[in-house]
Order: sequence, then structure tokens, then C-alpha cells
Amino acid sequence: MPPDRNRPLVGVLANTEVMDGVPNQAVREVYLRAVVDVAGCAVVMLPCPFTAGLCGDVVDRLDGVVLTGHQSDIGGADPDRDLAALAIITVAVDRGVPLLGVCRGLQEMNVAYGGTLRSVAGHREDVSLSRVEQYLPRHPVSVTSAGVLHGIVGATEISVNSLHGKAIDVLADGLAVEAVAEDGVIEAVSVVNSTAFALGVQWHPEWYAATDPVARGILAAFGSACHARFSLTRRRTA
Repeated sequence: MPPDRNRPLVGVLANTEVMDGVPNQAVREVYLRAVVDVAGCAVVMLPCPFTAGLCGDVVDRLDGVVLTGHQSDIGGADPDRDLAALAIITVAVDRGVPLLGVCRGLQEMNVAYGGTLRSVAGHREDVSLSRVEQYLPRHPVSVTSAGVLHGIVGATEISVNSLHGKAIDVLADGLAVEAVAEDGVIEAVSVVNSTAFALGVQWHPEWYAATDPVARGILAAFGSACHARFSLTRRRTA
């Protein structure tokens, strides 16, 4: 998908996938479609091995960043993803570039600001179901009143599709809790005092972004922030 000069440009962070013994950089198409069709932005994939060391130059060319989810964990099989994510998070926030973290992306936001993670039971997908069924909203979370997420969804309880084996243990000082599951697992966070949209969710809004009201609201809010960034930078360079 080539960049559209009339739309904000969002970078979607890739993951390392080994195929036929060869490392590849990959992003699930659902993320790309959500950014284009619902957020209303153009999209480019950010390959991890070449993003960490150049993240300042990369971020300056973007109007938004999405940290994708993945089955790999931080500190596990994808060190290039770890380095790229932890580098780009603080740069994006410091430079006022909208940031959306999904699942692994939320966990990376917590680690980037000094928090820790733990293993968690009861939030894994049911592998007997199809992918389409696995990603249906299945459990409730309580939304923090007057928070960023509450301003988007307009409700104090929503149903989400979080599928994960790690969760926030110690919350980073730089983050605020935006939603919590019934078992106490933190399901959404925002960056405190960020000048731009900076939200992480433990669930997967990309899967039903076009039809689920909560998912659509999150992607639309992110897109609005990217459009605002795009308009501001165009005025500065005009």
C-alpha cells in the first residue's frame, strides 16, 4: 500500500517471522486494514531490525505509530522487535506523534516506562475455535471514569477480546490505568501528560474495527489524532 500524500502516514511495527528457515518481517493484514479503512490513514510497515537505530528519523516522517500484538513475548524470540518497540515508544511520545499499542504493544509501553510484566492465566485464546471466533469480544472490563478510554467509548464497562499470556505486574510511573478486567488484570493504559494520543490496550481492536463499536471508536480516535498531527506538520512546512 503506497503512501497517500493526502492522508496521515502511520507506521505499523512488524514482527520477525521465520519462514522456510529465513527471517521475514511481517504484519497481519487486519492491522493494515484497520489503519486504512477505519482510522483513515495511509500505512507503511516498519521492519524491526532497521527501526531501532533510526527511530528518530523514522518517527519524524510519521503521523502515527501502531505497536502490533504478536504471540512472541518481550525478552523472548524476537529481540529486534523488543529493541525497536522500546526505542520508538518514547521517541513518538516525546515528539507528539500519536501512539496506539495493541496487546504486546501495551506490554512494551509498560516496560519502556519502567514497569514489569508477569504471566497470567485465564486470558488465552480457545484454540479449538477458528481465528474469527477466537477474536470475538468475550469478557468485560471496567473502564476508568474520566480517563482517555472513557472519553472514547463513553461507558464504564465494555466487552473485549483480550488474548494473552503476559500482563502488567508493576505499572510504570509514567502510565495511567484506563481499564481493568474482573480478575484485576490491567487491560488498558495511557501515557500520563502526553501531548498526543498515547493509548495501549491489551485486547485486539484491529480484528473487528469496522463493526465493533468499541474497536471502531479506538481506531477512529487514533485516526483523528493522526489527522491533527498531519494538518499541523503540513501548516509548519507550507
